[in-house]
Amino acid sequence: MTASEIARLIIRIEETVNPDSEYYGKLVKWWEQDRELWHYGIGLSNTHFFNIGTIEAKELQILKRHDIIEHDIIEHRNLDIRGVPGIYSPFESDEIIERLKYSLRWLNDLPENSSKKKINGKALAFLIFTDDEAGTDKDSEPIDIDFASYLKQQSPQLKHNKIRDFFEKGKNWVYIFLGIFGFLIVVAIALIGEFGSDKPWIKGLLSVLLFSLSILLVIIISNWISNFKWSGFQKKSFWDWLQLLIVPLMLAFGAFYLNYASETRDKQIAEEGKQQELLKDYFSKMQTLIVETKKSKESQPNPDRAPLLPEFQPIAQALTLAVLDELDGKRKGKIIIYLAKSGLINKDRPLIDLETANLQKLELNNNWTGSLIQITGADMTEAQINDINFANSNLARSNLSHATLKDVTFENSDLSGVNIDGATLKNVTFKKGINNNYKDACYSPKTTVTSEPSQKDNLQSLQSLKALGLKEISPGSDKCKLEPNKNKEINKDNVNEG
Repeated sequence: MTASEIARLIIRIEETVNPDSEYYGKLVKWWEQDRELWHYGIGLSNTHFFNIGTIEAKELQILKRHDIIEHDIIEHRNLDIRGVPGIYSPFESDEIIERLKYSLRWLNDLPENSSKKKINGKALAFLIFTDDEAGTDKDSEPIDIDFASYLKQQSPQLKHNKIRDFFEKGKNWVYIFLGIFGFLIVVAIALIGEFGSDKPWIKGLLSVLLFSLSILLVIIISNWISNFKWSGFQKKSFWDWLQLLIVPLMLAFGAFYLNYASETRDKQIAEEGKQQELLKDYFSKMQTLIVETKKSKESQPNPDRAPLLPEFQPIAQALTLAVLDELDGKRKGKIIIYLAKSGLINKDRPLIDLETANLQKLELNNNWTGSLIQITGADMTEAQINDINFANSNLARSNLSHATLKDVTFENSDLSGVNIDGATLKNVTFKKGINNNYKDACYSPKTTVTSEPSQKDNLQSLQSLKALGLKEISPGSDKCKLEPNKNKEINKDNVNEG
């Protein structure tokens, strides 16, 4: 083809393209029954295709798909068009058309004796769609310039990006989707192993993932089957099939999210109601015992001031320990304040023993003075205690590991055997005096001590705890056991006495 013929052909390409058409910028092929060979082409619109050709450059021409009438001559070209599998281009459709034009100019600029002048249609398609020389004849003689180098010289913007190449290839997307779904299914199975299969949100998540994976596998199989003419789906690409997945997948995830959100909200409301009902029932029963005690003592000449009769104390303790196992941290705090104000956990004469009581995640706040109370041997793991003054109190053997204490003061209190492993202490004062007892109390290197510079009486560091006599234990130890001290002498000047 001459330069003028190439120019006219490019003009015709520009006149016949339709970017909104189905075949625009796609590689297609059709069977020519008379010659019993496949033709390869690039879609310009739904009716016009550029015939890449078979062997000779003269096959480079624009064809129309259906019966047409031009100059009273009927051309019968009812072409059976189908997509070509196995070639995944990193270029957009507009770029493919531009690369087609440049390939024509490239062919025209090649030397007359170049073997590339007789490049076959499929090989040329590979060059246009992928820059892949693998589709060309390796046995041919070297040419002056290859197609990729020609594009770099003439149109650098058409040089493809390797990262985009990876993500835009259909085959890679299949692997990516399969990898993501496989990973999510493994995570869902791990969650079942961790939390159990009775969690509805885990069941729902696993069901959605398995459903999505099943659809994806069906799409992959369908996409493979669609390459056969008898299937009737030759025009469907992997992305076309994947679009069928998006709607049901979004609906499935939407239904799962709404169902999960509704179930979570209902459970929260039900749990909140249950917690409040347990607290009201406890207060009601305890008040009944206190009222019965007062009525019974009215008839006694010299009654003691104990708020509960001896026969009521085991009942009150059983009620308290039972309800503490059921309540959350905020309501456990209300129980403790109620017991303290009712005189039931008085340090001098405790009527309810909180030994081994479940005070995990206990919340005590709002400048409450916890004076003259006894909470010994209780499990106060992860407790949140803020702005409290424990004066003349007994917290011996309580487990405060991983608790958070802020603006808390311990004054004239028994803290023997207290475990603050991994606790966070901020502006906390352990006042050092003859009435304080820190025997066998312990902490670990994971215990955090911070204080504002202006608060000189507060603990300043872990060295402050050592100076008070607390023992260092290894993290996670159940009991406060003294381990060999590898440190040198403790500088007791770091501790400020209250």
